[in-house]
Amino acid sequence: MAKSTVSQLKKSLTKIKWQESYASFILGAIIVIVLGLLVANFFSRRGGQQIDTGEQTTQSKEQAMAQEKQEYKVVAGDSLSKISEKYYGSMDLWPVLARENNIANPNIIFVDSTLNIPAKSDAENAQGEMAVTSYQVTEGETFFKIAEKVYGNGSRWTVLHQANGGRRLPNGNPLVMAGTAIVVPR
Repeated sequence: MAKSTVSQLKKSLTKIKWQESYASFILGAIIVIVLGLLVANFFSRRGGQQIDTGEQTTQSKEQAMAQEKQEYKVVAGDSLSKISEKYYGSMDLWPVLARENNIANPNIIFVDSTLNIPAKSDAENAQGEMAVTSYQVTEGETFFKIAEKVYGNGSRWTVLHQANGGRRLPNGNPLVMAGTAIVVPR
């Protein structure tokens, strides 16, 4: 009897070992399949993102024109507002073109004359400066220097002087003091 029990025990152990190895094989296959799916998913998502490829973007002609200072030759039928629309996408920046090119009468521009066209960001900044109705005077500034900044033309200092009381120092120079806010007429 002892022999039959031992032989039954050996059969049972062999059966258990085979079942354990079969279960381990199935479990291992499932793990490999899951990992394979995760890796495939990772690479399929990553492929659409193109991270750090150094890919260059293209700009439209209008965007490139708006980012750099250029020159423009006036043709028949042009106006500052049409040129502003062409370069900036807005007619509202024509005063900046007039100021940049020292045009006294913006209704008159001559065919074949060359205009300086500032970059769009510079034009928008200049428009903001031109809209200022007051100005904070800093140390060492004169009406002439301030007129150059706010009007683009220092010879218009008399307009600033008259708008701010027209006072003069005993030596005859116009009075403007650092730290004061002056009126800038438009």
